[in-house]
Amino acid sequence: MPQHAAAPAAPAAPFSPSSALTGTEASRRLLHPESEAPALTLWGSSSMSSEGGDEATAVPVRIHEHLALAAAPAPVHPFGVGASWSRHTLLQRGLDTPTLIGRGDPEPGTSRLEVALDSGLAPSGPIRVPGRVDGVDGILDGSSGTWYFTPSDPADAVTGGVFVSSLAEIAEGSRQVLWMGKNNIRDVEGVLEHTARMAEAAAPGDTLVLGHWCTEHDEAGSATGAAVAEVNAGLAEAHRDHFLDVQHLLTGEEGLASSPLAPLQLLEQGTTHDALARAVVPPLLIASDGIHLNGWGNLALSWAIVRRMQELRWL
Repeated sequence: MPQHAAAPAAPAAPFSPSSALTGTEASRRLLHPESEAPALTLWGSSSMSSEGGDEATAVPVRIHEHLALAAAPAPVHPFGVGASWSRHTLLQRGLDTPTLIGRGDPEPGTSRLEVALDSGLAPSGPIRVPGRVDGVDGILDGSSGTWYFTPSDPADAVTGGVFVSSLAEIAEGSRQVLWMGKNNIRDVEGVLEHTARMAEAAAPGDTLVLGHWCTEHDEAGSATGAAVAEVNAGLAEAHRDHFLDVQHLLTGEEGLASSPLAPLQLLEQGTTHDALARAVVPPLLIASDGIHLNGWGNLALSWAIVRRMQELRWL
């Protein structure tokens, strides 16, 4: 309450940082972020690496960039690899430590060695995994369709040995978002098992699992559509609040009418209702290849991930 003019002035209050803060709590967290926020690691295949996100929107929409803005100053490690299977994710995370079997001799000059994995895992997509073979640093590279191990120092040639991914050290102690297994979705038990192993590698409560969504190749009644539904049901049961149902987000009325997608007026489009009748995601959210989300789809998914991270009090 205002004082009378003749009243003596009150003594100055002791300085407190909280008394000098202005703005909302959200703006204060943005301008004065906590410095010890845990890192966020993203694992999965091409959808996690936002393939297709450069279509349909004015600027490319990449999931890891949106999450980096939301999670700042915590670092975000985007380790998604296109065309990879869930077993490749285990290899990246250091949960699969295969023995490399040399084929021939190391190449002169680089000491690159063609190898096979004793697990029988074949390469897929542009996969390159930094790691060590019996203490020798290098890269396990399958991007050519053949596995090669190239030591960082050509003087450290190897003829084989146990490979351990260095990405495990980077991910240690981080929270993680998993979107893995779509490329081997019909191996329902394998996808569920591999996802569970990834979740167990993180601290309790530090994993968010994304469900899979149906393309035109996965419509209702198809084998892959049934596999997507079975995997999603298993993931939902196992991870509960730490599961984000992407199929429901992109085919449900609430998600299609959400603020990121409002400009598209999806529920007023005939193509949307045609797609929903087949239990697939509307074409206005899908890239031209028919199997990845476009910029709008990635925008809606990024928005939903951030909302769930806030609900989990990760942000």
